[in-house]
Amino acid sequence: MKSLIKYWRIIVLHGVSTIIHKLSIQSWSRVLIVAPHPDDEALGCSGLIQRLLREGKQVDIVILSGGGKSHAGCCHIEESLLVDSRRNLSRKATGLLGLPLKNLHFLNYPDGSISYDCPETGQLKNLIEGLQPDVIFVPYRDEGWSDHLAARDIVRKFIGNDSKIELYEYCVWFWFYNVWNIDWKNARILVMSPQEHKNKNLAIDAYILPKAPCGNPWSGVLPNVFVRANRWKKELYFKQSEL
Repeated sequence: MKSLIKYWRIIVLHGVSTIIHKLSIQSWSRVLIVAPHPDDEALGCSGLIQRLLREGKQVDIVILSGGGKSHAGCCHIEESLLVDSRRNLSRKATGLLGLPLKNLHFLNYPDGSISYDCPETGQLKNLIEGLQPDVIFVPYRDEGWSDHLAARDIVRKFIGNDSKIELYEYCVWFWFYNVWNIDWKNARILVMSPQEHKNKNLAIDAYILPKAPCGNPWSGVLPNVFVRANRWKKELYFKQSEL
């Protein structure tokens, strides 16, 4: 029953997309996407990444954690092996989207415990100051996972009231959780071309199909309803109007 409710909610939200303003990328030159774990950037932003690169924009992705807890409670695989394997998947997935390897950055925030107080926050701050992005994309405010919420909050603290940097939110676990209080007036939609959509699915598959020695995907076992929702031919974003 819970899965049916989730599917019904997703259908309703997808239907609303027909009246949402299109995402405009023309004014940006440098874009940073902040992903809490390896795969969040592919699930939430694959279409955007391709569109930006096609338009000649500089795109950088920073993945905050190695995703080393993806097999917690599953098996006894070494966390270091999980991290190395998942980062290799990130290199492959983002490569399928056209991202240069030099524009993919990895930090070592602890999976499941990302917070502003982590020493890696200084590295993230230095990265943002060095890249000087026009816009930063972070997970949606009601994603449900603590790491996703923390990633957003860390970046918001960096930006403060700096009007030179725009902040947008992208959706990953948004599709899975029963969130109805949605800021539609600041919502933006990106409609992928058939090729962009195909490449997005290839990038998702690059994460969720390869198996660890235990037989489960390196990224962990993701709910079918969640994966299907993120394979949509559109991507939903929210402009952060007040910091």
